[in-house]
Amino acid sequence: MKKISLPGTTLLVLCGPPGCGKSTFALRYFKDTMIVSSDRCRALVSDYEENMAASREAFRLFHYTIERRLSLGRFTVADSTAIARQARRELLRIGRKYGFNVTLLVFNIPLDVCLERNTGRERRVIRPVIIKASKKLRHIIDGAFSEGFDDVYVVTDEDLNDPFFKIEILRHVLTLPGPFDIIGDVHGCYGELVLLLARLGYRRQFNYHAHPSGRKAVFLGDIAGPGPRSIDSFWLAKAMVDSGNAFYVPGDYCRRLCRYLAGKEGESRQGLEKVLDEVEALPEDKRSYFREEFLRLIRNAPPYLILDRGRLVVSHAGIRADITGKVTEQVENFCLFGETRGETIEQGLPAIPHWVGEYRGEALVVCGHNPVSKAGFINNTISLDRGCAIGGLTALRYPEREIVQVPSLTACSRAELRMDLY
Repeated sequence: MKKISLPGTTLLVLCGPPGCGKSTFALRYFKDTMIVSSDRCRALVSDYEENMAASREAFRLFHYTIERRLSLGRFTVADSTAIARQARRELLRIGRKYGFNVTLLVFNIPLDVCLERNTGRERRVIRPVIIKASKKLRHIIDGAFSEGFDDVYVVTDEDLNDPFFKIEILRHVLTLPGPFDIIGDVHGCYGELVLLLARLGYRRQFNYHAHPSGRKAVFLGDIAGPGPRSIDSFWLAKAMVDSGNAFYVPGDYCRRLCRYLAGKEGESRQGLEKVLDEVEALPEDKRSYFREEFLRLIRNAPPYLILDRGRLVVSHAGIRADITGKVTEQVENFCLFGETRGETIEQGLPAIPHWVGEYRGEALVVCGHNPVSKAGFINNTISLDRGCAIGGLTALRYPEREIVQVPSLTACSRAELRMDLY
Protein backbone atom coordinates (compact mmCIF):
# COMPACT_ATOMS: atom_id res chain seq x y z
CA MET A 1 0.00 0.00 0.00
CA LYS A 2 1.61 3.26 -1.13
CA LYS A 3 -1.20 5.82 -0.83
CA ILE A 4 -4.59 6.26 0.77
CA SER A 5 -6.86 8.91 -0.77
CA LEU A 6 -9.65 10.32 1.40
CA PRO A 7 -12.45 12.82 0.63
CA GLY A 8 -12.16 16.21 2.30
CA THR A 9 -15.22 15.41 4.39
CA THR A 10 -13.92 12.27 6.07
CA LEU A 11 -14.09 11.04 9.64
CA LEU A 12 -11.07 8.75 9.80
CA VAL A 13 -11.45 6.22 12.60
CA LEU A 14 -8.14 4.74 13.79
CA CYS A 15 -8.40 1.24 15.22
CA GLY A 16 -5.72 -0.87 16.87
CA PRO A 17 -4.29 -2.08 20.18
CA PRO A 18 -2.15 0.10 22.44
CA GLY A 19 1.41 0.28 21.18
CA CYS A 20 0.49 -0.21 17.51
CA GLY A 21 1.61 3.32 16.57
CA LYS A 22 -1.75 5.00 15.89
CA SER A 23 -0.99 8.30 17.59
CA THR A 24 2.50 8.56 16.10
CA PHE A 25 1.02 7.81 12.68
CA ALA A 26 -1.66 10.47 13.13
CA LEU A 27 0.84 13.18 14.05
CA ARG A 28 3.06 12.22 11.11
CA TYR A 29 0.37 12.52 8.45
CA PHE A 30 -2.15 15.04 9.78
CA LYS A 31 -2.19 18.50 11.34
CA ASP A 32 -2.50 18.20 15.10
CA THR A 33 -5.71 20.25 14.95
CA MET A 34 -7.32 17.52 12.83
CA ILE A 35 -6.72 14.86 15.48
CA VAL A 36 -9.15 14.24 18.33
CA SER A 37 -7.43 11.90 20.79
CA SER A 38 -9.22 10.01 23.57
CA ASP A 39 -6.01 10.10 25.64
CA ARG A 40 -5.80 13.85 25.22
CA CYS A 41 -9.46 14.21 26.21
CA ARG A 42 -8.77 12.14 29.34
CA ALA A 43 -5.95 14.53 30.22
CA LEU A 44 -8.11 17.57 29.55
CA VAL A 45 -10.85 16.47 31.94
CA SER A 46 -8.63 14.98 34.68
CA ASP A 47 -5.05 16.18 34.08
CA TYR A 48 -3.81 12.61 33.46
CA GLU A 49 -4.02 10.53 30.29
CA GLU A 50 -3.79 7.32 32.31
CA ASN A 51 -6.75 8.13 34.58
CA MET A 52 -9.15 5.39 33.45
CA ALA A 53 -11.69 6.51 36.05
CA ALA A 54 -12.22 9.64 33.94
CA SER A 55 -12.89 7.72 30.72
CA ARG A 56 -16.65 8.32 30.74
CA GLU A 57 -16.26 12.10 30.84
CA ALA A 58 -13.29 11.94 28.47
CA PHE A 59 -15.31 10.14 25.81
CA ARG A 60 -18.13 12.63 26.16
CA LEU A 61 -15.60 15.31 25.28
CA PHE A 62 -14.11 13.08 22.56
CA HIS A 63 -17.46 12.63 20.80
CA TYR A 64 -18.52 16.25 21.38
CA THR A 65 -15.32 17.61 19.83
CA ILE A 66 -15.66 15.33 16.82
CA GLU A 67 -19.26 16.45 16.31
CA ARG A 68 -18.29 20.12 16.45
CA ARG A 69 -15.57 19.62 13.85
CA LEU A 70 -17.90 17.70 11.55
CA SER A 71 -20.57 20.39 11.93
CA LEU A 72 -18.01 22.82 10.45
CA GLY A 73 -17.18 20.43 7.60
CA ARG A 74 -13.66 19.68 8.87
CA PHE A 75 -11.65 16.55 8.10
CA THR A 76 -11.25 14.75 11.42
CA VAL A 77 -9.13 11.89 12.76
CA ALA A 78 -10.62 9.94 15.69
CA ASP A 79 -7.64 8.59 17.65
CA SER A 80 -8.74 5.90 20.11
CA THR A 81 -8.30 2.13 20.16
CA ALA A 82 -11.85 1.63 18.75
CA ILE A 83 -11.49 -2.07 19.51
CA ALA A 84 -15.01 -2.36 20.94
CA ARG A 85 -17.71 -2.55 18.28
CA GLN A 86 -19.88 -0.11 20.22
CA ALA A 87 -17.07 2.47 20.04
CA ARG A 88 -16.91 2.13 16.26
CA ARG A 89 -20.70 2.17 15.98
CA GLU A 90 -20.92 5.49 17.85
CA LEU A 91 -18.30 7.12 15.61
CA LEU A 92 -20.10 5.79 12.54
CA ARG A 93 -23.35 7.27 13.82
CA ILE A 94 -21.75 10.69 14.32
CA GLY A 95 -20.20 10.64 10.86
CA ARG A 96 -23.49 9.69 9.20
CA LYS A 97 -25.31 12.44 11.10
CA TYR A 98 -23.21 15.04 9.29
CA GLY A 99 -23.08 13.32 5.89
CA PHE A 100 -19.38 12.48 6.19
CA ASN A 101 -17.44 9.69 4.59
CA VAL A 102 -16.49 7.39 7.48
CA THR A 103 -13.34 5.36 6.91
CA LEU A 104 -11.84 2.77 9.24
CA LEU A 105 -8.04 2.48 9.35
CA VAL A 106 -7.00 -0.73 11.12
CA PHE A 107 -3.43 -1.13 12.39
CA ASN A 108 -2.57 -4.79 11.88
CA ILE A 109 0.67 -4.77 13.84
CA PRO A 110 2.19 -7.97 15.31
CA LEU A 111 1.60 -8.46 19.02
CA ASP A 112 5.31 -8.64 19.84
CA VAL A 113 5.87 -5.26 18.15
CA CYS A 114 3.03 -3.68 20.15
CA LEU A 115 4.41 -5.10 23.40
CA GLU A 116 7.92 -3.89 22.62
CA ARG A 117 6.72 -0.38 21.76
CA ASN A 118 4.65 -0.34 24.93
CA THR A 119 7.76 -0.80 27.06
CA GLY A 120 9.22 2.35 25.56
CA ARG A 121 6.14 4.49 26.18
CA GLU A 122 5.94 7.02 28.97
CA ARG A 123 2.41 5.77 29.73
CA ARG A 124 2.47 2.00 29.68
CA VAL A 125 -0.59 -0.22 29.27
CA ILE A 126 -0.69 -3.57 31.07
CA ARG A 127 0.15 -6.58 28.89
CA PRO A 128 -3.22 -8.39 29.18
CA VAL A 129 -5.04 -5.37 27.72
CA ILE A 130 -2.74 -5.29 24.68
CA ILE A 131 -2.97 -9.07 24.19
CA LYS A 132 -6.78 -9.04 24.38
CA ALA A 133 -7.06 -6.12 21.93
CA SER A 134 -4.61 -7.72 19.50
CA LYS A 135 -6.63 -10.97 19.43
CA LYS A 136 -9.73 -9.05 18.31
CA LEU A 137 -8.04 -7.51 15.26
CA ARG A 138 -8.71 -10.37 12.80
CA HIS A 139 -12.41 -10.38 13.66
CA ILE A 140 -12.53 -6.60 13.20
CA ILE A 141 -10.77 -6.76 9.82
CA ASP A 142 -13.07 -9.51 8.55
CA GLY A 143 -16.29 -7.79 9.61
CA ALA A 144 -15.55 -4.07 9.25
CA PHE A 145 -17.33 -3.56 5.92
CA SER A 146 -20.48 -5.18 7.27
CA GLU A 147 -20.51 -2.54 10.01
CA GLY A 148 -21.25 0.14 7.41
CA PHE A 149 -17.94 1.94 6.89
CA ASP A 150 -17.46 3.55 3.48
CA ASP A 151 -13.90 2.26 3.24
CA VAL A 152 -11.69 0.02 5.34
CA TYR A 153 -7.90 0.14 5.07
CA VAL A 154 -5.48 -2.15 6.87
CA VAL A 155 -1.96 -0.87 7.46
CA THR A 156 0.95 -3.08 8.46
CA ASP A 157 4.26 -2.39 10.13
CA GLU A 158 5.80 -2.46 6.66
CA ASP A 159 3.49 0.37 5.58
CA LEU A 160 4.40 2.43 8.64
CA ASN A 161 8.09 2.11 7.81
CA ASP A 162 7.67 2.80 4.08
CA PRO A 163 9.09 6.28 3.26
CA PHE A 164 6.87 6.45 0.16
CA PHE A 165 3.62 5.74 1.97
CA LYS A 166 1.35 8.79 1.97
CA ILE A 167 -2.11 10.00 2.90
CA GLU A 168 -3.85 12.24 0.36
CA ILE A 169 -6.79 14.43 1.39
CA LEU A 170 -8.96 15.20 -1.65
CA ARG A 171 -10.04 18.74 -0.83
CA HIS A 172 -12.21 18.88 -3.95
CA VAL A 173 -14.27 15.82 -2.98
CA LEU A 174 -16.95 16.44 -0.34
CA THR A 175 -19.40 13.63 0.35
CA LEU A 176 -22.02 15.96 1.85
CA PRO A 177 -25.47 15.38 0.28
CA GLY A 178 -26.74 18.92 0.80
CA PRO A 179 -29.12 20.56 0.45
CA PHE A 180 -27.13 23.40 -1.10
CA ASP A 181 -27.79 26.93 -2.32
CA ILE A 182 -25.29 27.60 -5.12
CA ILE A 183 -24.67 31.32 -5.63
CA GLY A 184 -23.42 32.87 -8.87
CA ASP A 185 -20.68 35.47 -9.33
CA VAL A 186 -21.23 38.23 -6.76
CA HIS A 187 -18.84 40.76 -8.39
CA GLY A 188 -18.74 42.95 -5.27
CA CYS A 189 -22.51 43.47 -5.14
CA TYR A 190 -22.97 43.21 -1.39
CA GLY A 191 -26.55 44.51 -1.31
CA GLU A 192 -27.71 41.90 -3.80
CA LEU A 193 -25.92 39.17 -1.86
CA VAL A 194 -27.65 40.10 1.40
CA LEU A 195 -31.03 40.20 -0.36
CA LEU A 196 -30.46 36.85 -2.04
CA LEU A 197 -29.41 35.17 1.20
CA ALA A 198 -32.56 36.51 2.88
CA ARG A 199 -34.70 35.22 0.03
CA LEU A 200 -33.03 31.83 0.35
CA GLY A 201 -33.93 31.77 4.05
CA TYR A 202 -30.55 32.55 5.62
CA ARG A 203 -30.46 34.54 8.85
CA ARG A 204 -27.61 36.49 10.40
CA GLN A 205 -26.15 34.86 13.52
CA PHE A 206 -23.33 36.59 15.33
CA ASN A 207 -21.01 37.61 12.45
CA TYR A 208 -22.19 35.12 9.82
CA HIS A 209 -25.29 33.99 7.93
CA ALA A 210 -26.74 30.52 8.49
CA HIS A 211 -29.83 28.64 7.35
CA PRO A 212 -32.16 27.43 10.12
CA SER A 213 -32.62 24.05 8.43
CA GLY A 214 -28.88 23.50 7.91
CA ARG A 215 -28.63 24.23 4.18
CA LYS A 216 -25.13 25.16 2.96
CA ALA A 217 -24.28 27.94 0.51
CA VAL A 218 -21.75 27.36 -2.27
CA PHE A 219 -20.04 30.41 -3.78
CA LEU A 220 -18.95 30.03 -7.40
CA GLY A 221 -16.06 32.48 -7.13
CA ASP A 222 -15.52 36.10 -8.14
CA ILE A 223 -16.83 37.46 -4.85
CA ALA A 224 -15.01 40.70 -5.70
CA GLY A 225 -15.53 42.66 -8.90
CA PRO A 226 -16.90 45.85 -10.42
CA GLY A 227 -19.67 46.22 -7.84
CA PRO A 228 -19.43 48.87 -5.11
CA ARG A 229 -18.69 46.71 -2.02
CA SER A 230 -16.19 43.98 -2.76
CA ILE A 231 -14.62 44.03 0.70
CA ASP A 232 -17.94 43.63 2.51
CA SER A 233 -18.91 40.85 0.09
CA PHE A 234 -15.65 39.07 0.83
CA TRP A 235 -16.04 39.25 4.61
CA LEU A 236 -19.62 37.99 4.43
CA ALA A 237 -18.66 35.02 2.28
CA LYS A 238 -15.54 34.22 4.31
CA ALA A 239 -17.46 34.29 7.60
CA MET A 240 -19.91 31.76 6.16
CA VAL A 241 -17.06 29.55 4.95
CA ASP A 242 -15.19 29.73 8.28
CA SER A 243 -18.35 28.92 10.26
CA GLY A 244 -19.11 25.86 8.13
CA ASN A 245 -22.17 27.42 6.48
CA ALA A 246 -20.69 27.77 3.00
CA PHE A 247 -18.14 26.41 0.55
CA TYR A 248 -16.15 28.38 -2.00
CA VAL A 249 -14.38 27.77 -5.28
CA PRO A 250 -12.15 30.51 -6.76
CA GLY A 251 -12.87 32.53 -9.87
CA ASP A 252 -10.53 34.15 -12.36
CA TYR A 253 -11.17 37.67 -11.07
CA CYS A 254 -10.38 36.68 -7.49
CA ARG A 255 -7.30 34.81 -8.69
CA ARG A 256 -6.05 37.94 -10.48
CA LEU A 257 -6.68 40.00 -7.35
CA CYS A 258 -4.86 37.38 -5.30
CA ARG A 259 -1.83 37.58 -7.57
CA TYR A 260 -1.81 41.39 -7.43
CA LEU A 261 -2.10 41.51 -3.64
CA ALA A 262 0.67 38.91 -3.38
CA GLY A 263 2.93 41.18 -5.44
CA LYS A 264 3.27 38.81 -8.40
CA GLU A 265 5.44 40.40 -11.06
CA GLY A 266 3.59 41.44 -14.20
CA GLU A 267 0.07 41.47 -12.70
CA SER A 268 -1.66 44.63 -13.94
CA ARG A 269 -4.16 46.84 -12.10
CA GLN A 270 -6.29 46.97 -15.22
CA GLY A 271 -9.74 45.64 -14.47
CA LEU A 272 -9.01 45.59 -10.72
CA GLU A 273 -9.24 49.34 -10.17
CA LYS A 274 -12.54 49.42 -8.28
CA VAL A 275 -11.70 46.79 -5.71
CA LEU A 276 -8.14 48.10 -5.33
CA ASP A 277 -9.52 51.58 -4.67
CA GLU A 278 -11.58 50.04 -1.86
CA VAL A 279 -8.59 48.21 -0.45
CA GLU A 280 -6.25 51.19 -0.62
CA ALA A 281 -8.81 53.38 1.18
CA LEU A 282 -8.56 51.15 4.26
CA PRO A 283 -6.29 52.03 7.21
CA GLU A 284 -2.96 50.23 7.03
CA ASP A 285 -3.80 47.60 9.67
CA LYS A 286 -7.15 46.71 8.09
CA ARG A 287 -5.60 46.70 4.62
CA SER A 288 -2.93 44.26 5.75
CA TYR A 289 -5.49 42.04 7.48
CA PHE A 290 -7.75 41.98 4.42
CA ARG A 291 -4.80 41.04 2.23
CA GLU A 292 -3.77 38.16 4.50
CA GLU A 293 -7.28 36.74 4.81
CA PHE A 294 -8.08 37.13 1.12
CA LEU A 295 -4.90 35.31 0.12
CA ARG A 296 -5.62 32.57 2.66
CA LEU A 297 -9.13 31.95 1.32
CA ILE A 298 -8.05 31.81 -2.32
CA ARG A 299 -4.97 29.67 -1.73
CA ASN A 300 -6.83 27.15 0.42
CA ALA A 301 -9.77 26.79 -1.95
CA PRO A 302 -9.95 23.74 -4.25
CA PRO A 303 -10.36 24.51 -7.98
CA TYR A 304 -13.76 22.79 -8.01
CA LEU A 305 -15.95 20.67 -5.75
CA ILE A 306 -17.54 17.27 -6.20
CA LEU A 307 -20.58 17.11 -3.91
CA ASP A 308 -23.38 14.70 -3.03
CA ARG A 309 -21.18 11.65 -3.74
CA GLY A 310 -20.58 12.64 -7.35
CA ARG A 311 -24.07 13.83 -8.28
CA LEU A 312 -23.13 17.52 -8.25
CA VAL A 313 -20.02 19.37 -9.45
CA VAL A 314 -19.46 23.10 -8.94
CA SER A 315 -16.75 25.09 -10.71
CA HIS A 316 -16.38 28.77 -11.50
CA ALA A 317 -16.03 28.32 -15.27
CA GLY A 318 -17.33 24.74 -15.52
CA ILE A 319 -15.57 21.44 -16.09
CA ARG A 320 -15.67 18.68 -18.69
CA ALA A 321 -16.77 15.19 -17.69
CA ASP A 322 -13.45 13.64 -18.76
CA ILE A 323 -11.38 15.79 -16.39
CA THR A 324 -13.73 15.71 -13.40
CA GLY A 325 -11.91 14.05 -10.51
CA LYS A 326 -8.47 15.19 -11.66
CA VAL A 327 -6.42 18.02 -10.18
CA THR A 328 -3.71 19.33 -12.50
CA GLU A 329 -2.62 22.79 -13.58
CA GLN A 330 -4.57 22.33 -16.82
CA VAL A 331 -7.72 21.33 -14.93
CA GLU A 332 -7.33 24.26 -12.56
CA ASN A 333 -6.99 26.69 -15.48
CA PHE A 334 -10.10 25.24 -17.11
CA CYS A 335 -12.04 25.72 -13.87
CA LEU A 336 -10.88 29.34 -13.63
CA PHE A 337 -11.10 30.46 -17.25
CA GLY A 338 -13.14 27.84 -19.10
CA GLU A 339 -12.77 27.78 -22.85
CA THR A 340 -13.10 30.82 -25.07
CA ARG A 341 -14.81 30.54 -28.44
CA GLY A 342 -14.34 34.18 -29.37
CA GLU A 343 -17.99 34.37 -30.45
CA THR A 344 -20.80 36.46 -29.05
CA ILE A 345 -24.57 36.34 -29.18
CA GLU A 346 -27.22 38.95 -28.39
CA GLN A 347 -26.29 41.86 -26.10
CA GLY A 348 -22.60 41.05 -26.57
CA LEU A 349 -22.70 38.01 -24.29
CA PRO A 350 -20.29 35.15 -25.04
CA ALA A 351 -21.56 32.14 -26.96
CA ILE A 352 -22.25 28.88 -25.15
CA PRO A 353 -18.90 27.14 -24.52
CA HIS A 354 -18.17 23.97 -26.49
CA TRP A 355 -17.93 21.87 -23.32
CA VAL A 356 -21.54 22.71 -22.45
CA GLY A 357 -22.82 21.62 -25.84
CA GLU A 358 -20.81 18.41 -25.65
CA TYR A 359 -21.43 17.59 -21.98
CA ARG A 360 -23.00 14.18 -21.36
CA GLY A 361 -21.92 13.56 -17.76
CA GLU A 362 -24.25 12.16 -15.13
CA ALA A 363 -23.31 14.83 -12.58
CA LEU A 364 -25.04 18.20 -12.68
CA VAL A 365 -22.39 20.88 -13.33
CA VAL A 366 -23.16 24.33 -11.90
CA CYS A 367 -20.88 27.19 -12.90
CA GLY A 368 -20.63 30.95 -13.38
CA HIS A 369 -18.06 32.97 -15.35
CA ASN A 370 -19.94 33.09 -18.68
CA PRO A 371 -22.68 35.73 -18.32
CA VAL A 372 -26.11 34.64 -19.51
CA SER A 373 -29.26 36.69 -19.96
CA LYS A 374 -31.31 33.95 -18.29
CA ALA A 375 -30.20 31.01 -16.17
CA GLY A 376 -31.36 27.69 -17.60
CA PHE A 377 -30.32 24.04 -17.88
CA ILE A 378 -28.37 22.84 -20.92
CA ASN A 379 -27.19 19.20 -21.06
CA ASN A 380 -27.26 18.85 -17.27
CA THR A 381 -25.27 22.07 -16.79
CA ILE A 382 -26.32 25.55 -15.73
CA SER A 383 -24.55 28.93 -15.57
CA LEU A 384 -25.63 31.26 -12.77
CA ASP A 385 -23.62 34.33 -13.84
CA ARG A 386 -26.07 37.00 -14.97
CA GLY A 387 -23.58 39.84 -14.50
CA CYS A 388 -24.69 40.78 -11.00
CA ALA A 389 -23.90 44.48 -11.39
CA ILE A 390 -26.48 44.76 -14.18
CA GLY A 391 -28.41 41.51 -14.44
CA GLY A 392 -28.97 40.60 -10.81
CA LEU A 393 -27.71 37.79 -8.61
CA THR A 394 -28.84 34.20 -9.12
CA ALA A 395 -28.78 31.05 -6.99
CA LEU A 396 -29.74 27.44 -7.60
CA ARG A 397 -31.36 25.40 -4.88
CA TYR A 398 -30.08 21.82 -4.95
CA PRO A 399 -31.42 19.14 -5.12
CA GLU A 400 -34.66 21.02 -5.88
CA ARG A 401 -33.17 22.59 -9.05
CA GLU A 402 -35.07 25.76 -8.25
CA ILE A 403 -33.67 29.07 -9.53
CA VAL A 404 -33.85 32.03 -7.12
CA GLN A 405 -32.94 35.57 -8.24
CA VAL A 406 -32.77 39.15 -7.03
CA PRO A 407 -32.49 42.19 -9.32
CA SER A 408 -29.43 44.38 -9.65
CA LEU A 409 -29.20 47.35 -7.30
CA THR A 410 -26.12 48.77 -9.01
CA ALA A 411 -25.98 51.28 -11.85
CA CYS A 412 -23.24 49.72 -13.96
CA SER A 413 -23.20 49.55 -17.75
CA ARG A 414 -22.70 46.25 -19.56
CA ALA A 415 -19.62 47.70 -21.27
CA GLU A 416 -18.13 48.64 -17.89
CA LEU A 417 -18.87 45.20 -16.49
CA ARG A 418 -17.22 43.40 -19.40
CA MET A 419 -14.21 45.74 -19.33
CA ASP A 420 -13.65 44.91 -15.65
CA LEU A 421 -14.16 41.18 -16.05
CA TYR A 422 -12.38 40.32 -19.29
